[in-house]
Amino acid sequence: MHGKFERVKVLESNLIYNKHGRRIVEDILEFADGSRYEWVYFKGKENVGAVAVAAFTKDNRIILTRQYRHPFGKMMHDLPAGAMIEGETPEQAALRELEEETGFTAEKLEWIGRFTWAPGAMGPGTVEIFFTKSLRQKGEFNPDEIANIEFIDFKEVREKVLNGELIDSALVIAVLLISVKGLL
Repeated sequence: MHGKFERVKVLESNLIYNKHGRRIVEDILEFADGSRYEWVYFKGKENVGAVAVAAFTKDNRIILTRQYRHPFGKMMHDLPAGAMIEGETPEQAALRELEEETGFTAEKLEWIGRFTWAPGAMGPGTVEIFFTKSLRQKGEFNPDEIANIEFIDFKEVREKVLNGELIDSALVIAVLLISVKGLL
């Protein structure tokens, strides 16, 4: 059954787009059975992942960013998140993104999980998800990047995730992990 996929060889790899930190690659693959396939995908930087932070106040309100997301043509809520910079640890990247996007920092971060976006269309790379209840104001959020930040009760956010109203993947996964792990 899996014989075809026991050996996959890249016959050719072509970079077909490389602008604004986005690269699209087309690979010509040959499978063990001799069949060939063109695979087009977004390629991230090698060994550079991303982070997301589920940050809470003492009264269980989560801080969410609200940003314009052009592929959807609308404003969307999501977690403070972003790419790691080469040489950063995931914790350092998470604290940097939290501060850049919200103006807050955290005394302590707890790693709660990881995921990858669309492994058939993007790669390599994972998103490391962190949790904190030790928020403190440090500065101001970056208005060039974020339209607004909002503190919303976790029960309301969880309900909106379960109803399909909030669809950002990092937010959905973090809410489910927090719920299953009983962190609040």
